[in-house]
Amino acid sequence: MSFREKLNRAKKDIKQASRDTYLRNIRRLRKVKHELPVPLTGKWLVEKPLLAWFDKQPLNIRRHLATAAKVALHVYGDKSDAWTSRQSDAMKEFDTDRRKRELTDKQKKRMPKDGFDSLKHVIKTLKRELKHLLSAPTEWDLKDLVRVQELVIISLYYERPLRLDYADIHIDSEEGNYMQKSKRKPRGYFVTLTDYKTSKSMGEQRFKFNRANQTLLNKFVPQVRRLTKHGFLLSNKGGNKMSKQVLSKSLMNTTKKRIGREFSVQLLRILFAMKNRGVLQSAKEVSQKLLHSQEQSLLYAKKDG
Repeated sequence: MSFREKLNRAKKDIKQASRDTYLRNIRRLRKVKHELPVPLTGKWLVEKPLLAWFDKQPLNIRRHLATAAKVALHVYGDKSDAWTSRQSDAMKEFDTDRRKRELTDKQKKRMPKDGFDSLKHVIKTLKRELKHLLSAPTEWDLKDLVRVQELVIISLYYERPLRLDYADIHIDSEEGNYMQKSKRKPRGYFVTLTDYKTSKSMGEQRFKFNRANQTLLNKFVPQVRRLTKHGFLLSNKGGNKMSKQVLSKSLMNTTKKRIGREFSVQLLRILFAMKNRGVLQSAKEVSQKLLHSQEQSLLYAKKDG
């Protein structure tokens, strides 16, 4: 039995994507002082040279790797006070930094002049460049599909800055995360999300795209179905399903090329929240004054008429 198999068995109740993330970070820890594969015994994990290396890493690395180490220990059936304290300290430090609501130095360097609305300029430019494909009833080839997909990705993120869930949206089945086109009122493309990071607390989510994205998807989705067979919204350059890693790289490549700043999904979400900071703060203040959750406060805000 491999370590991967042991991990999947020990963590069978969590999502496969989470197990893959844990494994990736455990492998990263293993490669610091040893060679792969990850062994079936955990002595290597508590060696002093590894702990000393860990203590010198920045917070963003320590936070993820400490959690990975605790997961690996669970798989091994072991415990370690050294890793328990390191994980606790990293999480406390992260929570303290997050409550300060300050950008990191790395994020400051990547901050675009126009903030989140810099994406709007990219969308306008791409629409102008792709007008010959979007306005004429022509059949695209795979290269055309990938070019238009660049616009689709930016346009969808500008409206709904999800994490990397767009890579997992089905267009030909109703499982997991999927998109359907309703032919009855209200007509248009709807997305249903059931498998995402906070699905346990937030539950199933369903939303409809705005008019601009409806028009874009009406052009894009039929071509996806014609040119590919994987059944998902997004494709890689080879015509296969786009992975989350490729989606992340694609987004960063587009923003670096078009804006001069390399955006991660996390930075996009931060920019979106910053743009809507006034709305978020107002909602919080109203809820505090009513002594309710934001959802409960909304029930008090009756519609006029």
